[in-house]
Amino acid sequence: MLAATEGMGQKMVSEKKRISKSELAKYDTTPLYFYTEKDSLNRVTVLKEIGKEIYLVAGRYSKFENDSRLYAPLTDEEKGEVEKQLRMGRKDALISFL
Repeated sequence: MLAATEGMGQKMVSEKKRISKSELAKYDTTPLYFYTEKDSLNRVTVLKEIGKEIYLVAGRYSKFENDSRLYAPLTDEEKGEVEKQLRMGRKDALISFL
């Protein structure tokens, strides 16, 4: 029971990351979506800068609030998994995480 409580606490503590509507304008309107082994039901949003091979792994979409999109951050393991998937066919791409 204690382990389950600790796990729930970690989810509450993980603060959502915010991207403003004005910042979203520099990305393609159609994002890429990836799935991880840990959570194959909730997709991970990846934004690509318009006309560039620059990608921002935003995380899992949470909600729209105060003129911004909120995303739940990924674990280090999930970041590695998504980066590996993204690098397939995009060897020279610049990848960053929100």
